[in-house]
Amino acid sequence: MEQQQQPEATAHQHHRDDNNSSSSHSDDPQVLSPVSANTAIHKDVALPPLPETHDATAATPAPRAGLKSRLQLSANRLLSLDLLRGLAILVMITCNAQMDGAFWILSHPEWIGFTIADTVFPSFLFITGCTLPLSVRADPNPAPGSKYYRNNAIRILKRSIIIWGLGVILNLYGLVQLHAPADQFRWPGVLNRIGFCYLVVGWMHLLVLAYGRKDERPLSVSYLFRSKNKAVDTADQRLVEEEEVEHGAWPWFVRVTLPYYLPVSCLVIWLICTYSVQVEGCPSRAMIEVPKCSPQAYFDLKIFGKNHTYRHLEFDPEGSLSTLTSILNVWFGWYIGCTVRTLNAQVKQITSDFKAHHEATSTGGAVISEIQALEDEILEQEILVRIHLEHCNTWFWYGLLWTFTGWLFSLGLPLSKPSWTATFAVMSSGVSQTALAVLFYKFDAQPKASRLEKLHRDHQVYLSNNQLSHHHRPLPLDSERTVSNRSNYSSALALYYKADHFLRHWFRRSVIVVLGSMGRNAILMYMCSELVQGTCSLIPGGPKDPVTGEDGPDLCSAAYKNTWGALDIGGWSSLFYSLGFAALHVLLAIFLDHKKWYFKV
Repeated sequence: MEQQQQPEATAHQHHRDDNNSSSSHSDDPQVLSPVSANTAIHKDVALPPLPETHDATAATPAPRAGLKSRLQLSANRLLSLDLLRGLAILVMITCNAQMDGAFWILSHPEWIGFTIADTVFPSFLFITGCTLPLSVRADPNPAPGSKYYRNNAIRILKRSIIIWGLGVILNLYGLVQLHAPADQFRWPGVLNRIGFCYLVVGWMHLLVLAYGRKDERPLSVSYLFRSKNKAVDTADQRLVEEEEVEHGAWPWFVRVTLPYYLPVSCLVIWLICTYSVQVEGCPSRAMIEVPKCSPQAYFDLKIFGKNHTYRHLEFDPEGSLSTLTSILNVWFGWYIGCTVRTLNAQVKQITSDFKAHHEATSTGGAVISEIQALEDEILEQEILVRIHLEHCNTWFWYGLLWTFTGWLFSLGLPLSKPSWTATFAVMSSGVSQTALAVLFYKFDAQPKASRLEKLHRDHQVYLSNNQLSHHHRPLPLDSERTVSNRSNYSSALALYYKADHFLRHWFRRSVIVVLGSMGRNAILMYMCSELVQGTCSLIPGGPKDPVTGEDGPDLCSAAYKNTWGALDIGGWSSLFYSLGFAALHVLLAIFLDHKKWYFKV
């Protein structure tokens, strides 16, 4: 199978060891401020005081080992990126493990088209961009001569070289697998492309942090020219000349539009190269529909040569020209990553404000009643839910917009993953963004909304059970109310409610464990799957053909033919076999996640 999907390695740098103190978690850009837990209120039990919001630098006990600790770890994290990465790596392993007669929706189109398999590699590029703003932040202490940005630029360069080196290792192993000579080494590759795109967008991110948007004065006549501001030192009664500051429409325009120079430049260069070249022997230019006459084939043959392309084709799926448009996927992810940073900053500010309010009230000598503490917690949770839903709606609708835009322009410029056309880059980025929004709503925003609903219910129970009226019957606990309400149900309906609760409750936890474990070790899972499949192709799984003398099937092919391949069910045989192969990697990922062993770059 075509091996074009690859997880990005840079996202793992934000994971922290759970044995560390919470101060290390406070540096994790994906950790959201925890919300204090509350319990149901009974008429005979007073409302417990609102738990203190602990400082981010305060030490917390290490989570317990096992499945429960993994779920507790995920409860305070922004799960969406981990789950999207895990989903992409799971689909990638399933697609690459397909055998003869592959399941149609999990196979790549030969040239023009768009399937689920085509969304995997763009998703890794998208997540690579998302993690950049989370891992590289602005200089916290800017000072003249600071080497903060230079050190981060070197760190990004080292990381990209490591990713590129891992791709070279896989390509060298491919030579061994195919028994090919060294002069047929393939320079392009999945990891090679990820490393290059990460380097370009990472340096752009540093440039935006250093010279991007800054506080500027409004546009005016004096704003259009450079000037030296002078201030009067009231202490010494003398003029103090401040440092010269550039003011003008052009510097302001450059700073505001700086993040958009990279995607526009890549798109313009790609369009010029696409519609200006003509392959020798082809009747016209820009024949994107024909692989041999496509601009992708023209540049790949000129730069790499046919001996160094994928399977010695006229083009390479991770070739030169298509790398320009793949940068667009990373840039779209980078843009969403900036909004994630904004989300985390807003959540941190809200929790800090409420904590300061409680501390100021306590310091002033005022006694906060139980009902007031509960109402403050409800208000805080309402603000957090609104912030999460606003970001979720923005990501979702803009994701649909990019998906529709890519599809609309594909009527003139076809969708092609091997050529990685501009329409494919935009549409795949929209699909990745929409998937991230759905996961964010289900696993990040919805639990907070459920928490808010529980707080409102506790508030109503508290008011009902603590009023002085003798004509009001106190409300029972949730468990008592549930039992009393369902006592009149038939046994079949009660069984339905239990099954529904079980499926919803454990399905969510299963998704967190499976996809979260895969996402936290994505690069290791990719390397493992590629090396396992390559090694199986070298191990004979049967004797040679006595008539023709040809080698027998390899180990993977023999395992497939003796299991699912023996059944006459078409592409479903290949699907079930690939799902079993992916399940082995899921078990390995869960074990590594339980041991807290992570491969980081």
